Amino acid sequence: MTIGISLYDPNQTYTGQKQFDCGHKTINTFVHSSLKPQIKRNLCVAYVLRDSVRENNFVGFYTLAQHMVDLGQLSALKLGAMPRKIPCTRLIMLGIDKQYQGQQLGSRLMRHALTVSQQVAQQIGSLGLYLDADPEALNFYKKLGFKLLEDDKYPLPSPMFLCIQRKV
Repeated sequence: MTIGISLYDPNQTYTGQKQFDCGHKTINTFVHSSLKPQIKRNLCVAYVLRDSVRENNFVGFYTLAQHMVDLGQLSALKLGAMPRKIPCTRLIMLGIDKQYQGQQLGSRLMRHALTVSQQVAQQIGSLGLYLDADPEALNFYKKLGFKLLEDDKYPLPSPMFLCIQRKV
C-alpha cells in the first residue's frame, strides 16, 4: 500500500470521498458536504491522504486555519508576559477512514500538520497548534505532547494546545 499526503484541491474529484467513514458522524458529514466548499472559500486548508494502489482512494485528511486565542485560555501553560490575543494555528478536523485505522496514519497526519504549522510560524507568527479534542481522541493528542487547557470536558470536546518551535 502506497499512501501519500497532498494539499487538497477543491477542483479535483477524490475517489471515495463521498463514502469516507471514520466512525465519527460530525467528521464524516464535514468530509461529505462541507470540506470542498470551505476550501473554496479560503476558510481553511486541507491535506489529504490517498492510497495510490486503490485508485488514489481518499484515506484521511486534516484541516488547518489561522486562529487567535485569549491569553487567559492558555493560563495553564504558564507562558509569562504575553499579548492578550495569541496567534496560533488551529487543527479543525482530522480523520482516517475505518478501513485504514490502526496503521499510524493519524500520527503521520499530525507530524505533517506540525511541520506545516512550523512553516506558518516562520512566515506570519504563531505560538502553536490549538484544537478541540473529541473525548475519544484525547489520549492520542496527549501522546503527541498537547496539553489540556482546562479540565477534561467529557462528553464535550476539550481545548488543547501544543507550543511549536520555530525553525530559525
